[in-house]
Amino acid sequence: MQPQLFNFNGQPTLDSREVAKMIGKRHRDLMRDIRDYIKVIKYSAKLRSTDFFVESTYKASNGKVNPCYLLTKQGCEFVANKMTGKKGTLFTAQYVSLFNEYQEEHKAIEAHMTSDEIAVRNRELNFKEQWLKEMEAQNANKRAELLLKIAGRTHGDLYQQLMNEATNQLMFPVYQDKTFTAGDIAGQLGVSPYTIGIWGQRLGLKAPKGAANRYGYWKNNRYYYNQLAVQNFYEHQDDIVDDEI
Repeated sequence: MQPQLFNFNGQPTLDSREVAKMIGKRHRDLMRDIRDYIKVIKYSAKLRSTDFFVESTYKASNGKVNPCYLLTKQGCEFVANKMTGKKGTLFTAQYVSLFNEYQEEHKAIEAHMTSDEIAVRNRELNFKEQWLKEMEAQNANKRAELLLKIAGRTHGDLYQQLMNEATNQLMFPVYQDKTFTAGDIAGQLGVSPYTIGIWGQRLGLKAPKGAANRYGYWKNNRYYYNQLAVQNFYEHQDDIVDDEI
């Protein structure tokens, strides 16, 4: 039976179980490879792993829910580029054909949609994209918190390695496009960075050392506030300025 594409977030994706069959690899081995690819991608500030691989699940015949990934066309390309020989060539031909067919069908369907229907669909897709980013951030922060706990039980080079990996995992929730240090905010409010630090703790905006919350995160021994945190600082601007005096 021909592999089926799934529409996720407005783009076609291919289940990692299907990909495993197509390339003749055990699904668990492909999952391991994908996780390694994601670790590499996260080191680039210009790339998002979800543009390639989307975390998902499926229910097995025994009722157990297992993890899998949905691969975008870029994700399939990533996998194909790691392969050599006949298998790599056949997989490339298969996934390119599948995605091209999907795009042609999608264009035909869209041609019969009204502008209002397209607008509604686009709003739904945008919401799904924001939700996906939020889930990605939450999962990354959970992994970081686990690494921080493990690091707390170690010392020396291993401690530093785990701390670095944890801080690299930390991500902002989706509604933050820009980050601000205490110095940045202090300059805007006309107070000292020290005062911002005190009020950040007083207002519950500053996460414990090495952790993250919905208002910001620690990285390289510096705390970065997001736009939601800055909004809270501005709401208490008079009190903060008075406290400085």
